[in-house]
Amino acid sequence: MAKPLDLDRRWIFLAIGLLVVGLYVAGIAAEMPVNTYVQSYYDTIEALPEGSIVMLSADFDPASAAELLPMYQATIHHLLKRNLRVVNVATWPAAPPYTRSEFDDIAPVYEKQYGTDWVELGFKPGDDVAMGQIGQSVTSAYNKDDRNGGPLTDLPLLEEVGDSFQGISLLVTMSAGYPGILEWIAQAGGRYQIPILAGTTAVQTPDLFAYYPSQLSGFLGAATGATMYLQLVGADVPELAEATATNQSRMLIQTGAHFLIIALIVVGNIFYFLGRKEG
Repeated sequence: MAKPLDLDRRWIFLAIGLLVVGLYVAGIAAEMPVNTYVQSYYDTIEALPEGSIVMLSADFDPASAAELLPMYQATIHHLLKRNLRVVNVATWPAAPPYTRSEFDDIAPVYEKQYGTDWVELGFKPGDDVAMGQIGQSVTSAYNKDDRNGGPLTDLPLLEEVGDSFQGISLLVTMSAGYPGILEWIAQAGGRYQIPILAGTTAVQTPDLFAYYPSQLSGFLGAATGATMYLQLVGADVPELAEATATNQSRMLIQTGAHFLIIALIVVGNIFYFLGRKEG
């Protein structure tokens, strides 16, 4: 009879595969408790007076969309639902197609008008140097409306935006790496004392704890943070119900797989030490 430690590892892969597929097919969605960082992200937006201007920076590409796009969508819903106005920028060249598509889908839900309630300034090359230029003067950093190609003077919203982030109450970034949240903290938060929120990938999230709450007012860490935030925003936004349930289901699948792996590690160690004792 084969010993437990001689078990073919393919059985382990099969067990994990069956668990993941089974949970996916079942489509079970479980609500997650919201942590302090996500609650602070939500509360910071809630605390802004209606009509405040928020700069939303898309600093990601398709490779990170699975983690960042749900929180980006929820943030747009949250901002427009609160009647906050948005200056939309990007420091990654692949981001503008996402930003345009999402605003085209979401803005009509809240009857928001382009140029008055939100504007698209598009991709600004130069990485952290570009961030510094945007901070010094938004209207100098960009020379035209990225959506229509017209002059910035055609956008009434920008009449209230001055140099050194004057007129902008909050900066929000969806960050996948460089340039992203760490560069925004250095170029904007440190120089102009503007409050900053961030949504980040799992790889980048551990770097943020040192900046909260002094230089970072709140953040959404990877799919976990996105799910928590979707729960908060989606409670009053029917359009986010499906996205919230999907993310909750995915997080349950991930949690189940993690528990199975932990259980297998514990059982493997028990058999290992029992075998040594018998030997």
